[in-house]
Amino acid sequence: MDSLLLLTLVMVWFILGYLIYSKFIEKKLVQPDDTKKTPAQRFKRLIDFKPSKKMFLFGHHFASIAGAGPIIGPILAVSYFGWLFVVLWIAVGSFFIGAIHDYLSLIISVRHNGEGIAKISEKITGRKTFYIFSFLLWATLMLIITVFSVSAAQSLVEVPQLVIPFFGITATALFLGLSVYKFNRNKTFSSISAVALAILFIALGFIFPIALPFTIAFSTKIWITLLFIYALIVSILPVWLILQPRDYISSMSLFLFLFLGIVSIILVRPVIQAPATITSNLPLWPILFITVACGAVSGFHSLVASGTTSKQIEKESDTRFIGYGAMLVEGIVALLVVIFITAGLSWGTTGIGSFQDAFAAGWIVAFSSGFANIVNSAFTFISPTFLILLGALVVNIFILTSLDTSTRIGRMIVSETLQKKSKLNKNILLTLLILIPAYFLAITNSYSTLWRLFGASNQLIAAVVLIAISAYLVEHKKPIWYTLIPGLFMITTTIGALVYQILSKTGYLFGELNLPLAIISIILIIFAILVFIEIILNIIKKRKV
Repeated sequence: MDSLLLLTLVMVWFILGYLIYSKFIEKKLVQPDDTKKTPAQRFKRLIDFKPSKKMFLFGHHFASIAGAGPIIGPILAVSYFGWLFVVLWIAVGSFFIGAIHDYLSLIISVRHNGEGIAKISEKITGRKTFYIFSFLLWATLMLIITVFSVSAAQSLVEVPQLVIPFFGITATALFLGLSVYKFNRNKTFSSISAVALAILFIALGFIFPIALPFTIAFSTKIWITLLFIYALIVSILPVWLILQPRDYISSMSLFLFLFLGIVSIILVRPVIQAPATITSNLPLWPILFITVACGAVSGFHSLVASGTTSKQIEKESDTRFIGYGAMLVEGIVALLVVIFITAGLSWGTTGIGSFQDAFAAGWIVAFSSGFANIVNSAFTFISPTFLILLGALVVNIFILTSLDTSTRIGRMIVSETLQKKSKLNKNILLTLLILIPAYFLAITNSYSTLWRLFGASNQLIAAVVLIAISAYLVEHKKPIWYTLIPGLFMITTTIGALVYQILSKTGYLFGELNLPLAIISIILIIFAILVFIEIILNIIKKRKV
């Protein structure tokens, strides 16, 4: 299969989705009204609110939802099932489910004073279910913070060239935030200057790698501790000061990185070497769908949309570009990851340049190596070693971005659940309520078992949100099939995946015998069924009115 042909077909499909289907959804379900003041305008004195220009906010939103998800998921899925079904699900899922989920989560939050998705769903599911849902969201975010902090710390230890870029890009974000929002400097000039500074820090990182003079284990714990301190500080600062500009810089870095990859694919037209399908011990349904995860649909996106992004929307018409558009771009990222590992690495062999050996060394190595091989084929003067390090750097930047956003959203969820008002001293305490248990899991490495449930719990959140959005649409006399059918598919798939993980020959009861995971999975299934029944009854009741 010609990778350029595959890339062209899916990108044309996504462009049509944005130009036609998203406009149809906007007209049918949203009908934006730019005369209404958004929460960002009404509450702009608060630290989480700030009216933001569309491109700046797109950068923040995209960097926050992307993270490492659209890289890890597709790589695992291709290794299980081959590239064909993975690409089909990325294309169909992003178009009809993921983008709708993100777009409507965003606009509904904007129309509810920037409230989080759990708080909004309370009006539909009731207070008891709201508390359960909030706990699920809090636990999911705690796992994300834990895993991403550990991944980032390990990257800083294993690749000391990343240390200077990490601190440098954070300082650059501070410069950009102050320049644009405090001193009202020209946004274009400030953006170009910030990207130039980021590139400079990346170059300095390669020239002056910084390695701590301790054992790997102790160095990792030091970096984990520093990253948690960083997450605490950033989460209580005004959103415009570091978080939003840092995400914007991260997005620009990734776009330049992906542009280099796309140009290389156009020039080289590498052939996909991986098999289209692979016979796996795992069932295609439901495992494919919870494995690809963020590359097609992710419940985490609704947390970002209703957590940070909705509080920065300048006008309602911006929500389609940011919500629907960013998900399609993430779909493109997931597709490029598939091409990098299937066309940039050899399959069915072992040794340097093979997927098997690269994947054995870690998913970051597989991603970076595939990217490096394709780009080096087009631009032979660029060192493959440099390209591999560049790939690792981009992934690390996005992991840290998700760490920033997840911490802030976690604080917001705790605040909404405990009904606390936003004050600096309370914000510190509320943030610690999610950071302390996450830090304990990270330091003790006890998160690894719980992380195996992340895919299912993440998709469960997406399913519940889609069905809750359907209830909201019924209340406002809007058609519900565009969200209810995807919601039914997602909740069926998620419950199917949880049942499989419990009852299969390799599952938690009849395989490895892991009672804690079995019990948690059963609780998630019960929660999904109870919430599903509650919302469906609510929908039926409202349709009769």
